Amino acid sequence: MGDTPGWSSRPDNSVDVGSWSEPLEARDAWFLYAERPDTPLDIGTVYVFEGSPAAGSGRGALAIEDTIAERLHLVPRYRQKVKRVPFNLAHPVWVDDPNFDLEQQVRHEMLKPPGSGAQLRAAVMRILSRPLDHRRPLWEVTVIHGLRSGKVVVVNRAHHAMVDGISALDIMTVLLDSSASPSPVSPPAEPWSPRPAPSGWELLRRVFVDLRRSSDQRGLGARDVWRAWRQPWLGWVSLGRSVVAPDQELFWNRAIGPKRTGRGLKVPLASFKALKTRFGCTVNDAILAVVAEGLHDWFVARGDRVPERIRVFCPVSVRDPSQRSRLGNRISGMVVELPTGEMEIAGRLQRISYSTAELKRSGQAVAADRLAALADWAPASLLVLAGRVMSTPQAGAKLNVTNVPGPQSPLFSGGSRLLEVWPFAPLYPSMGLGLAAVSYNGDVFFGLSADPGLVPDVEAFTRFIQTAAERCFALVV
Repeated sequence: MGDTPGWSSRPDNSVDVGSWSEPLEARDAWFLYAERPDTPLDIGTVYVFEGSPAAGSGRGALAIEDTIAERLHLVPRYRQKVKRVPFNLAHPVWVDDPNFDLEQQVRHEMLKPPGSGAQLRAAVMRILSRPLDHRRPLWEVTVIHGLRSGKVVVVNRAHHAMVDGISALDIMTVLLDSSASPSPVSPPAEPWSPRPAPSGWELLRRVFVDLRRSSDQRGLGARDVWRAWRQPWLGWVSLGRSVVAPDQELFWNRAIGPKRTGRGLKVPLASFKALKTRFGCTVNDAILAVVAEGLHDWFVARGDRVPERIRVFCPVSVRDPSQRSRLGNRISGMVVELPTGEMEIAGRLQRISYSTAELKRSGQAVAADRLAALADWAPASLLVLAGRVMSTPQAGAKLNVTNVPGPQSPLFSGGSRLLEVWPFAPLYPSMGLGLAAVSYNGDVFFGLSADPGLVPDVEAFTRFIQTAAERCFALVV
């Protein structure tokens, strides 16, 4: 079966009659090169559903495997796996998995009595700390039941090589419904059979054919490189300064281990919007101010020296509306210096708002995106080495803070209402703490993930963020 229109991100790149493959873009392949056994680079999201269908009928979230089976044809990438090119002479390619088995991708796990929240957290972190199997499609769903509340939890994982945060939300809108009584799937599924994958020799032959073709079109390559570099000079200067400026290492900026721990926090979205109206900032600025305040209080409580500022990487989507349904990464980012020294929270918010506005005016996010685009001209073998030796993919940042806007109306699966969405971004080498936020149906859900060997008190940090949010929102009462 060919790619469904709207979900195919690149043209058919078959290398021989009868075989099919599709190359990964450089920025997607980077996440494969950078991954290590103790640092799985997949996006994890925990969805909490009510136990029984809202409409009194339907199969409920426990049967989400049936929903996936009905709609899998809408996302062809979910039946494809990665195949490496010999000697890494080119980036890996996507091929149809001839042994695709939905039961291998969707698992069920039952909690032992009493089915507490602590048991659930431990199960989720154990699932997220396990690398995905690269011999199969790079996604996995685990359905957890046995909670004493009766709720059903779905842990969704998709490799960063396949999706970014924005596109992951788009994919879930295919699997979730906007009402408790969903409409029939359109177009309906047809029988699926995998297309033959090219052999290693065929992939090598394509590399040589492409080299010969580009040598015949020498001028085109130079013009493309120039377009990739063409950005406002202030953006390059700003980004370059953030890369080379010296900065202290924080206690979580050491080599991480394989274990993970995490906590969640829910805050009303209306509170952040009130701050936006009161101070003329953005919702993202308000979230960063709360994080900065929480970091300050956390350092003080730990008895550590409080840094005046902490360099934070904030991913930014550069996906335009026409790309909302396309898989792959369309993310860039800004390196923001969060003020974490002693000051009033109103001043903290104002500094962050001014700083992010300056970064946007300088074009740093777009410049970072063009810098990443240059990887398209780097030999794949060099990117493999870069992925293995880089401590982090962010420009000198000490912490990742990701904020993804989600749908603001309730969603359903099998008639069961989706109650909560908890995001967990991957940890990178030498970055044992990460924070992600997703807004859904009137609330902002924070997910904090950490290496417990480096950050044994992530629960305390979560409490300080909660206190900081209450203090911040008092400004608009």
